Amino acid sequence: MIYPTSLLGFVTLCAMSSLQSPQGAPQGPQNSLEGTQDTPFLSGSVEVDGVEYPYRLMPPADLEKGKEYPLVLFFHGSGERGSDNEAQLVHFPERMATAEYRAKFPCYVLAPQCPEGTRWYDFDQEKLNPPMQAAVLAMQALLESAPVDRDRLYVTGLSMGGGGLFDLVGSHANWFAAAAPICGRNDPKVAARFTGLPLSIWHGDQDEVIKPSYSREMTAKLNDLGAEVEYHELQGVGHGSWEKAYDPDGVLPWLFSKRRDVEHTVSVAAGGFATTMAADERVAFLGDSITQAGNKPGGYVDRLREALKVSRPGAAVIPAGISGHRVPNLLRRYRADVIDKGASKVFLYIGINDVWHSENGRGTPIEEFEAGLRTLVRDFKESGADVVLATPTVIGEKRNGENTLDEMLDRFAAVSRTVASEEGAVLCDLRLAFETYLGVFNPKNVDRGILTTDGVHLTALGNQLVALEAARALAQ
Repeated sequence: MIYPTSLLGFVTLCAMSSLQSPQGAPQGPQNSLEGTQDTPFLSGSVEVDGVEYPYRLMPPADLEKGKEYPLVLFFHGSGERGSDNEAQLVHFPERMATAEYRAKFPCYVLAPQCPEGTRWYDFDQEKLNPPMQAAVLAMQALLESAPVDRDRLYVTGLSMGGGGLFDLVGSHANWFAAAAPICGRNDPKVAARFTGLPLSIWHGDQDEVIKPSYSREMTAKLNDLGAEVEYHELQGVGHGSWEKAYDPDGVLPWLFSKRRDVEHTVSVAAGGFATTMAADERVAFLGDSITQAGNKPGGYVDRLREALKVSRPGAAVIPAGISGHRVPNLLRRYRADVIDKGASKVFLYIGINDVWHSENGRGTPIEEFEAGLRTLVRDFKESGADVVLATPTVIGEKRNGENTLDEMLDRFAAVSRTVASEEGAVLCDLRLAFETYLGVFNPKNVDRGILTTDGVHLTALGNQLVALEAARALAQ
């Protein structure tokens, strides 16, 4: 469906979202749009947990048949919260609606509204909060229905919206070509989650609402990781740095120049991972056939080993993947294959076969799976190694709930998350990463061929995504 700017009346979209957070984000709410002659912004809403969340959408001024357009997702500040679906149109949206900006930057602009008494982010929670879930559902509905260039998805936000931006890209950086947080904040300790994503950060040096130290420290940490980040600190400017940032010669030319480049993203993140390793680091990759194949040229293990060779030539990789293995198999060999080889870091990626083999009666009971994971993590930590625990990915690439073993995989992934949290391991949520990636980049809802060759084993792109997520997790 294409939306001309003169659209009047009522348009209904089905928000076919495949987003699933660890706790199960909503799927498939009804999403309506209507427009008036007073504004180029169409009015719509989505529903999350029985609550309606409004948003505005502006399509390009002139839609050319057969052409795809960028999308900019915008998060407003705390002063624009509410339910009127109007207040969020100040600052960035009102500028993008002018004839000058529409001619210079033809794109879709999606501006959701956060309710009073809430924020775009809850940094202490593992999943996106309901206002952010609603924003994601609105975006996914647009991707299902309009000619959007999926390689040119951008996100920007100011003040509270800048914090929301960081929260979103912390777990969904793989969606976006670039991000521009304006006077936002987040904990620099999680900067590794953003490596590979081009960032342009803006802040006023006289900002008393959100101190510029937040942006300075985040930029410094990202620079340490070799990330693609530029920082603009505006002299004599308080909490209004968006005025300059959203000027025609501000962040927008940079933003619209970016295209999603997975190969480049992986290279940047892998380089960042390598710089965080000790000179004599020994990194073990323990798992099944996915990890075994990942040790071959171009595989996810090989990608990280090659990055180590550049900046940490004294470091070593210990490949320990064996086809068909489940947690019970790892318990019989982890000491000889990992601990006895002096691993100082362990990337533990297991669970697919524990679920998949249930189809032939040789799966792992979930209680045994959990107990085994706890033993592995505890013994690795007792040996002095840091541990990254990855959730199992997919058995079929269709939307969550449409593959035969999705419900079981979700339960096993939830166990991995719990074990990581309770046993002090870093979580690498590959299941979430795969689901959310496929939610955007599997528009035909095919069951294989994007991240996997057969629904399980990785394509070149799948290896890139695992390498990216592993690099970010190991660098934390």
